Order: sequence, then structure tokens, then C-alpha cells
Amino acid sequence: MRLLLAFMACAAAAATPDWSAADANGRLAGEALSRSRRVMHAWLNLADPVTGLLPRMENNPNWVVRDSAADLYPFMVIASAFLERPVYDGSMHHILRQEMLLTRRAGHLSDDLQPGGKGFVRPELVMDEVMFGSSEYMKDGLLPITEILGETPWYFRMRDIADDMLRLAPYKWRGGRLPAQTAEINGNALQVLARLSWKTRDPRYLDQLIAIADFYFLHQLPATGYLPAHEWDLATDSPRRGVFVFSDHGNEIVGGLTEAVMLTRALRPEKAKQWETPLKKLLDRLLETGRNADGVWVHSVDVATGKVVAPRHAHCWGYMFNAIYTGYLLTGEPRYKQAVEHAMDAVVKNPNYLFDEAGAGRKWGANAYSDSIEGALVLLNRLPHPRLSAALDEAMKKYYARQRDNGIVEYWYGDGNYIRSAMMYAFYKSQGAALAPYDERVRLGAVREGDAVALLVSAGAPWQGVLRFDVARHREHWNMAQNYPRLNEWPEWFTVEPGRLYEVTVNGAEPQRMFGFELRKGLPLSVPGGRQARVEIR
Repeated sequence: MRLLLAFMACAAAAATPDWSAADANGRLAGEALSRSRRVMHAWLNLADPVTGLLPRMENNPNWVVRDSAADLYPFMVIASAFLERPVYDGSMHHILRQEMLLTRRAGHLSDDLQPGGKGFVRPELVMDEVMFGSSEYMKDGLLPITEILGETPWYFRMRDIADDMLRLAPYKWRGGRLPAQTAEINGNALQVLARLSWKTRDPRYLDQLIAIADFYFLHQLPATGYLPAHEWDLATDSPRRGVFVFSDHGNEIVGGLTEAVMLTRALRPEKAKQWETPLKKLLDRLLETGRNADGVWVHSVDVATGKVVAPRHAHCWGYMFNAIYTGYLLTGEPRYKQAVEHAMDAVVKNPNYLFDEAGAGRKWGANAYSDSIEGALVLLNRLPHPRLSAALDEAMKKYYARQRDNGIVEYWYGDGNYIRSAMMYAFYKSQGAALAPYDERVRLGAVREGDAVALLVSAGAPWQGVLRFDVARHREHWNMAQNYPRLNEWPEWFTVEPGRLYEVTVNGAEPQRMFGFELRKGLPLSVPGGRQARVEIR
């Protein structure tokens, strides 16, 4: 009996949430959200009074599609959706309206615009530029909005652009049409087409995805030793730029190809079977040629020889490991998972991989933080790593310190990525939960233990509202068969399933039994100023 009582006491103690950790997480999340809101307002103040659109940077007032539309504006949309709904319903929808009215040049494809009603930046239509900017807008901007918010006007904007990307794709090879000759644009297109195919099951998207993926898996890669060329010359059927870039502006093709295999395995398995061997050869060749001694990606290698061209590490190291981990999910090959784990260990040992103040950071500033932080969070979602999580907390302190008193970070479009990474980090610390309405004087932090989550609301002022929970967005927003790691996703943490039964305890009161569809309406809370509310959900 004594042993049984001791066991029960230990079990009860183990089940007690670590409220001090939840409080610490709430402070970290609260700062991330507050800083994100300040960036949003600082850039809204810089909008052109005539067009309503946002500048590229302090000394370039143009709305540049690949930058202003892709990397700045979308994350202001996401910030406003969670932190200030009147701004979301007002300014953010207004910018979308103006962008659609003023920047469409080739069907629904967008081009760069001067401020003050002066018209397009380029007097003549340059299709390669329009295709590049529009592909970036979709992949880096409209995809992440849809990942986290679901079916909004920005989703339909992406659909329109994608439809005209198919219709106007300017290049042909024997297997179909291509939007570009570059790995970046084709990789962007594959990622967009994969997710639209999951969601809509529209065969046009799937057919175009297959045409692009066939070009790489069955045509280009066998000719290059399974390293994609940065740029291919269709006229000579040979590399125009024979390097492969492991950093962004190059690595997009690998993520796109792994997404293509994941998609076709579910929707067109005979095609996925055809790509299995080329996929393995691609992933193996990348791991063989592209890692430094620590197991982290270099910047670029020569396609013909596999020799390193630029040895500096890729600051967005996690992006390529998303693809390697997806390869693990597709093949079951343990070496792919081990490569990801090895890289996570290396990042802990050398904090410069999270941000290199003397290297990549000198060129890219805060954006070098953003790409690394995002990659770490996506991988942490699949492979918990307490030491990497702690290293990320330290990196965030440096990241926060880059923001100026007026809310601006660095006066260029990369400030939008500051919002993205800060909010993604905040959701990590709150396990995907959020307070509605948002009040920066009220903090929310969480700790997780298996299927249970403990959430602590700390009110610096009286607050009344609801606690909202995340859902399985990969399934509900995209209709995906599996939640594989992918570029520009927002990781899912504690998600609420409609038909599942939950035990909910608020401030130690008698537990309530609630179904997920009830929790999805939001858990009502009222917290006096200077007090806390403790919520446990199992």
C-alpha cells in the first residue's frame, strides 16, 4: 500500500504543470507579439498616400512585387489578423484592393509600381520579371497567409495568379510548359501548385506540376549528376549557370520536388513511383556535396564537379533540411532523418548558425535571423530538441534588440520577415493558442506534456475575452494527407479536433468535459488586472 501511495504521489507530482515555465514563455511570446504590432504600424505610416501601397525600403519608394508584396505586406496581414482586427478589416484589405487595381499587368500577374500614381517601374512588359515577382508573391506571401488563416481574399488572389501562370508560362520543352528556366521560379511554382492541388484537386494544377517535376526528375537531373542547375538554357539544353545554390534564391526547387512526390503519391501514384529513384539520387547527392564539416549546408556548389563554390554556410539552413526530412517521410531512409538531427546538434554547438554577426548577418541583417529561426521552428515541431530550443531563446534576445524605438527594424522589406519569425516564435511559446481580443498588457504562455497543455494568462490590466486554439491546418486549410515540413508553413502545436473529448480545468475548479467543436468557439475567460488564470486541457 505504501508503495502504491508513493507511486500515486509521484504520478500526481509529474502531472503538475510547470507554471513558472509557462510564465516565462508568456513573457517571451508577449514581447514577440508587441514588437510585431509595432513593426506593422511603423510600415503602415510609410504607405504611399496616392496608391496606398508600401515602399520597398527607405531609399526606394516603389512597390516591388518580389519584395514589398512577397516579404513585407503579407506578414503585416497576419499580424493584424491576430493583433488588431480593425486594421485587418480596413488597411490590409485596402492594400489588397489597390494592389489588384494597380499592379496587374499580364492577366492577374503583378508588376512593380512607382508611388504617386506614376505607373509601372518598367515602361515595357518584361515577362521574366513579372513571372518572377508573381511567383515570389505567391510562394513567400500568399501561401503563408493561407497556411495560417485559411480561405481569405488572399487565397483567391493566389488562385488567380496561379491560373495565369499556367496560361502564360513562356517556355516549352517536350514534356510541357515551364514558367521559367531558373530553379528558383520553377521551385516556387511547384510549391504553389502542390498546395493548390491538395486543396482543390484541380487537374490543371497537378498536370502543370507534373510537367515541371518531369523536367527535373526525368530530364535535367540525369544530365547533371542529380544537382539542379541554377539556370538552364532550353535552346542549348544545357546549364546556363551551372551552380546549385543551397541558400534561398536557388534551393526552392528541392522543396518543390519533394512536395511534388508527396502529392503524387496520394493523387497519382504511378507518377510518384517513376520519381522515386531520381528523388533518392537527388537527396543523396545534396548530402554528399553540400554540407560542411559540421553537417550544415554551404552556400553553393558546382553542378558538374560537386565542388564547393561558396563555402559560407546557408543562413536559411533549415529550408533544405525540410526537404531532407520530407525525403525521410517518403522513403523511410534513416540516414535522412539522421542528417537533420546532426544539423540541429551542430546549430546548438555553434550559435553562428542561428545568426552569424560577422558573416551572413553583415549582409542580410535581421533577415539572416528570420530565415534561421523559421527553419529551426519547423524542424523543432517534428523533432523536439531542448538544447536547440534554448539556443533559439538566446538568439531571439539579439533579434529583438535590432528593432528601433519607432518600430522600424532596418527600413527595408525584410522587416516583414521580422514579424513572421517573431509571431511564429510566439505561437511556439503559446503552443498555437491566442487571446481574442489581443491586449499587449496581457500575456499568454504555455507548456506541453504529451496530449496535455497548460496555459497561463497573466493580466497586467483587466481582460475579458476568449482563448482560441489552433487546428490541424494542413488538413483543414489544404486537405493534405500528411503534415510534412514545407517552406512557409506555420507549425501546428496543440491542435483541437472537433470530435475529440477534452477535460478542461480553469484555476483548479471542477474539470469540464468539452468537445473540440465547443473549444473551437473559444474558451471564455475573465481575468482581473494583476491576476492570472490557469487553464489545463487534456
